[in-house]
Amino acid sequence: MSPPLVVAFALAGRVDIDLTTEPIGKGKGGEDVFLKDIWPTLREVRDQMQSALKPEVFRQLYRDFAQQNPKWNEIPSSTGNVYQWM
Repeated sequence: MSPPLVVAFALAGRVDIDLTTEPIGKGKGGEDVFLKDIWPTLREVRDQMQSALKPEVFRQLYRDFAQQNPKWNEIPSSTGNVYQWM
């Protein structure tokens, strides 16, 4: 199941719900809130992907990955063409 659907079911508080016809909760004013009200549009998804899929974003996030994540360096590894599974 996709992460957004997991969140939708969590908001509804149950899994035996028809997300296409039943509200997942109530808004601040007491109005029913449906999945379609909180699901992002294709345009919103595209806009977010365009802003995230830029080389400078990857450079910033992964430039010093090993230094920013010391636990990563503690993972045992081997050299060669095939990983030596334990």
